[in-house]
Amino acid sequence: MTRSDLYPLGRGLSDSVRLDAQHHLWKLHTGYTLHPKISITTDMKTAEVGTGNAIWLFDLAQSMPPTVQLHGFDISEEQYPPKHMWPGNVNLALLDALKDVPPALVGQYDVLLKPGGYIQWEEADLIHQYVEGRKALAFAEQIPCLSKKVGLDYSWVTKLPRNLKEAHLDVIESRTESFQEFLVQKCTDTYLLALGEILRGTKLTCAEDIVPLVTKHEAELQELCAERKDTVYNWSPVKILARKAA
Repeated sequence: MTRSDLYPLGRGLSDSVRLDAQHHLWKLHTGYTLHPKISITTDMKTAEVGTGNAIWLFDLAQSMPPTVQLHGFDISEEQYPPKHMWPGNVNLALLDALKDVPPALVGQYDVLLKPGGYIQWEEADLIHQYVEGRKALAFAEQIPCLSKKVGLDYSWVTKLPRNLKEAHLDVIESRTESFQEFLVQKCTDTYLLALGEILRGTKLTCAEDIVPLVTKHEAELQELCAERKDTVYNWSPVKILARKAA
């Protein structure tokens, strides 16, 4: 992570392993990789924006016809596997979703979807958490203050259905659920790891007067990780499926 890159999570080896575990968590929660309401055709194109290490695309490629084109985009290629390891119908490229679309992609995904196309969105709602344990509850009460100080606002997740409707998409499904009991520990484990990444990233980009507060929270998080079997620290999984009218 560099100061020119405001992505709050890490991109190292352990961070990539967390993404793999998080993908497994999502798949166990939803029961699918591609939403079952999306019909598979031999000429379909699928893009994942913010693909990370491309684990979702690599998993999806195993169940798709070889003629289906799978594209992954991210602001950094640091977590991409070597190209010779990519499935034949997967292509990964660089893309900053907050900037103008590169000329080579104009007319493809910048206009989003053809009529009848789908957006499958799975997101972590970090505002509505399920937390148990004395230290975990104390930690969870303090983090929003730090987030506000450094400009991290996660409230946009709850506005996704409304924003999709305003973009003239039909929201077919929008659900926020708790994880099943057998997944609670896996969410806790991956979330605590992600919080560690966020704190390390925050320390690189925040003002100097905030660094001591971040260091304090890092120490508290280490205590939580050491006692994680007595801790529940879950975000709420949000599932959304939207479709562009035919």
